[in-house]
Amino acid sequence: MVKDYISINKKAYDILASEYKEKYKNNEGANYFYKILEDFVLKRKKESAIKMLEIGPGTGTLLKIFENHNIKTTAVELSENMATLAKQTSPNSVIINDNILNVKFLNNQFDFILAMAVIHNFPENDLIKLLKKIKLWLKEDGYFILDTTNNKITESGYFEKEDYDTRVERYRRKWKKEDLSEFLSKQGFEIDELVNYKDPTSGKEWLIYALKKTNNML
Repeated sequence: MVKDYISINKKAYDILASEYKEKYKNNEGANYFYKILEDFVLKRKKESAIKMLEIGPGTGTLLKIFENHNIKTTAVELSENMATLAKQTSPNSVIINDNILNVKFLNNQFDFILAMAVIHNFPENDLIKLLKKIKLWLKEDGYFILDTTNNKITESGYFEKEDYDTRVERYRRKWKKEDLSEFLSKQGFEIDELVNYKDPTSGKEWLIYALKKTNNML
């Protein structure tokens, strides 16, 4: 990338953190989405001692939900302001304020890895690096759960964050469902479940994937 997309994205989410918290407080669309994610995890939860990593937890709502289900949560958040809010929301979670590409965890450490509205913040080469890390950190019977918007075409660039009063630019890779599904398969993930969710608040269509890792690399 010509620009330093990591610094640009970090600055954007630092600026938006407070507005983000207020926007999704008691938001009908967001609450329904959280329920989908909660069900995704709980129906796959097999043991009592479960460890979860969330990449990009935002203000920490999902962390709090899963801590309430006796899941031990760790999160890595690029934005300092977002990380502060996440810690306030879910004080029992371990919050690491860093770039996920710089962080190291043990192999087979996590039962669940979540990346909600995160993968579209990475250009393809760095996303491949991230997915390789996720495959190492995820247990053999673990699940990688992600979501992103479904778009008419796959494209990338620097776009203003939509649906916010504060207009800030950040890097965004917009995925078409068919392209993303093929890409994930090439990186060694198989789809266990895929849900299309239309957010009534924003009108955007979201793709929610539950993925298992495989040894197949196309």
